[in-house]
Amino acid sequence: MNRLEFMKELEALLSDISQSEREEALQYYNDYLNDAGVENEQEVLDSLGTPQDLARVIKEGLSDGGERGEFTETGYKNEALEEELKNEIARKEKTEKQTSGADTGMNKGRQLSPGMIVLIVILCIIAFPALAGIAAGIIGTGVGVLGSILGVMLGVAMAGVFLLVAAVILLVYGVWTLFTTPLAGICFVGMGILMAGLSLFFIWLTVLICAKVIPWLIRGIVKIGTRLLRGKGANNT
Repeated sequence: MNRLEFMKELEALLSDISQSEREEALQYYNDYLNDAGVENEQEVLDSLGTPQDLARVIKEGLSDGGERGEFTETGYKNEALEEELKNEIARKEKTEKQTSGADTGMNKGRQLSPGMIVLIVILCIIAFPALAGIAAGIIGTGVGVLGSILGVMLGVAMAGVFLLVAAVILLVYGVWTLFTTPLAGICFVGMGILMAGLSLFFIWLTVLICAKVIPWLIRGIVKIGTRLLRGKGANNT
């Protein structure tokens, strides 16, 4: 924005003050720009801010009728008004400090007293055996269930191994019998194939229990134990 545009917009923004005050303000800033020189004109315009900001400052300074102030490069200065503003700011800061001090005192009053801390420690000591019993019960139940699952898995795995061994024996014996008694040999081979199928099923079931059931069971036990302990802690609170 050049000088002509700046002064034209400033004049329009000051249209609601008296003509003498408007002319005095415009004359002051025109003279100020003239004194700065053409080479410094844009820098001075930038230091003045926008026309809106400068017009607002001028109007605020003229709020007392312009009797106790004067125009400057940063607007219309009213020393009495500035002094009042400084006093108001000081009063606000003093009030805020007092309020902050009162809040600090209230926070200190809310801190736990030594007697309350001792009472909390005693309650925790009293509740510890009950919590320990609950935790032991949960762990024992989990271990028992997990042991049962492991027992079933071991039994299934052993059954698969025994069936596989029996299947191999029947297949070998059946193949050998085919040369002497074909009908009996076919029966033994068929039984061996059936047992091999059952053995593969039990082996697959063992792998499934190891990969799916046991991790799911462990997560369930941990989740149940956590909920019970949280519920007990909330009740004690």
